[in-house]
Amino acid sequence: MNHVSWTSILIGLALFLFGIDYLSLSLQELSPTRLKNLLSKCTSSTFKAILIGCFITCIIQSSSATTALTVSLINANLMTFSQSIGIIMGANIGTTITAFIVGFDLFQYASFFLIIGAFCLLFSNHPKIKGLAQILFGLGCLFYGLELMSLHLEAVSELPEFIQLVTLFTNHPILAMLGGTITTALIQSSSAMIAIVQQMYHLKAISLYVSIPYIFGCNIGTTITAFLSALKANSSAKKAALFHFLFNVIGTAFFMIFLTPFYHLFLILRFYVPVPPRLQLAFIHGFFNIVSTFLVYPFYKYMISFIESCFKKNC
Repeated sequence: MNHVSWTSILIGLALFLFGIDYLSLSLQELSPTRLKNLLSKCTSSTFKAILIGCFITCIIQSSSATTALTVSLINANLMTFSQSIGIIMGANIGTTITAFIVGFDLFQYASFFLIIGAFCLLFSNHPKIKGLAQILFGLGCLFYGLELMSLHLEAVSELPEFIQLVTLFTNHPILAMLGGTITTALIQSSSAMIAIVQQMYHLKAISLYVSIPYIFGCNIGTTITAFLSALKANSSAKKAALFHFLFNVIGTAFFMIFLTPFYHLFLILRFYVPVPPRLQLAFIHGFFNIVSTFLVYPFYKYMISFIESCFKKNC
């Protein structure tokens, strides 16, 4: 394929983003009160809050939605800043579920999800069937959008400009990390950007050494949602948004320092446990978020004190 259809790529991206949002809203609508109660009440300990944040994000498939909901609960005085810490850390682990869904190569079922979901939405008024149909339709949009992007991303990889850019990223991994941060901040979805990276890596358009720092950057870029949610919120909500940002920056900085040994370690693991390319990046994304949580957890009280002091100075 010599011609790049940017329109098709953008349509695929739009469908993917719509699928994530529609799926997230559909799952939240099943029991919004229970979700809020879980977030606001089950935070008696930070470890428990991490598990709750992970669980909720696995259900609604969006760390951005979980953090935005957390910010809104803080702003409504239903949760304190310190209670939100564990939920934010857990949300980062739970968000990896989307990368695993992409990694398991379910694209061939996209049309079935769309058709079954659409017909059930049109001809059924039963609440449970309609709820399941919304989930299927959201998954269908997500998979079909990815498939559409995949068909046209291969042509992008053949562009001389793209080859030059990848070469630059290979020589300077920090630029790849910054690229992931900026692009994710622009479209406000780390899941979408990581899915695109998974596709490009699957097509051998980019190397593993470029993919890894790009994924790290996506985790920083996704914090823009929490900042936007906290713009008109109280100071506690702004503190939670700042913690979300610092948490991902610390994790990214740690992994960027040890990027080369981590890369070689994964090459060894890949040799002994061969898995498809998309799933490889899903495991890397999951490992990054789990290790980042363990890295920050012993020091989260110091981070709370630091953030509190920052806001006191600005008052």
